[in-house]
Amino acid sequence: MARLPLEGIRILDLSIWQQGTYATTMLADMGADVIKIESESNPDPGRAPREDGGRNWYFHSLNRGKRSIVLDLKSEAGQAAFWRLVETADVVHNNLRYGVMERLGVTFERIQSVNPRCILSNASGWGHLGPDAYRGAMDTLAQARGGYMAVTGEGHDGPPTMAGFPQADQTGAFISGYSILLALYHRDRTGEAQEVNTSLYGTQLALQSFGITSAMWTHDFRGRLTHEQRRPTWNHFMAGDGRWFMIGALPPDKWWREFCEVMGTPELCEGDFATHALRTKRNAEVIARMDEVFLTRSRDEWVAGFRARNLLVEPVADYLEVAEDPQAWANDYLVQVPDETGKEWPMVGSPVHLSKSPAQIRKQAPEFGQHTEEVLGELGYSAEDLERLRAEGAFGPPRR
Repeated sequence: MARLPLEGIRILDLSIWQQGTYATTMLADMGADVIKIESESNPDPGRAPREDGGRNWYFHSLNRGKRSIVLDLKSEAGQAAFWRLVETADVVHNNLRYGVMERLGVTFERIQSVNPRCILSNASGWGHLGPDAYRGAMDTLAQARGGYMAVTGEGHDGPPTMAGFPQADQTGAFISGYSILLALYHRDRTGEAQEVNTSLYGTQLALQSFGITSAMWTHDFRGRLTHEQRRPTWNHFMAGDGRWFMIGALPPDKWWREFCEVMGTPELCEGDFATHALRTKRNAEVIARMDEVFLTRSRDEWVAGFRARNLLVEPVADYLEVAEDPQAWANDYLVQVPDETGKEWPMVGSPVHLSKSPAQIRKQAPEFGQHTEEVLGELGYSAEDLERLRAEGAFGPPRR
């Protein structure tokens, strides 16, 4: 089996929920030894059991491939074990609210004094500088303040709409994982470790970089557009079976005549509708005619008809349709991952494919504290040492 790109890299992960946890999950897929550190009194809230008693898909999707240990960093014994771990680590990562790490005594300066090659990664809400650095943040709040909700939804008069999934958390995780890799690359070239800061807010701005830049340059903000205001070839439409599809064809004139041929609307290619510039003046009329035509067939019929002419149209797929998409399985964007009993569970895999060292989901998420004694044993703690640490409150209640 090929050696994975991040084998030999150890990450101490103090993150919870989603933004922080998925960043290190992506690195675990590429071979990093990610050790998830939780305390007995404050486990990751994402571990909360499902109401129906089923397997926790949220926690497993965000923490696969990691090892879990329990350490109480508020105890002297837990601190001692933690700093011994830092001696072996390449990265200490967290997405805790600013101030928490400081109160625990886990600062970049302290890390450097213990292990000069260890990087500190902070994935925050609003960034580490400025008046709101210590303000609490959540995914939807970042979507709101970062401008995303102002451009999502139907029209200026409609309400702003947040994404249908925790978009800020997930994209924040991508940027956080990316930044950790940059810091590791810099360290391996120069020998210099550093502190890395990313945030939900900064990620939202980067996600919309050209739109926000445009608004600053032009002092104009278009906001939310309605279906009737969007370009005919850059728009969503409902078919006769109530399902939707998306046209994403630019430039707007290049394939317009072929679209009209498939739709059976030659009148939309002539006269006042012959060019995009002319159609723009009667945009609502063009969209209304297309809406009318598309109700005459099912979504899949329209998609097949457009694809037969190599026109750029795709179905608006729900998650269950994505789960059946052979394209996703062919690229390992969806994979089967066995649990501890060998039963396979479908999961979203890595979006990155390396030809020589492809990502591997080596195991599902760990049970709470599953690897505590294993990891501490690797540091040289004997069985007697572990019992002493337990008795001193480093992890878990003393054995009875």
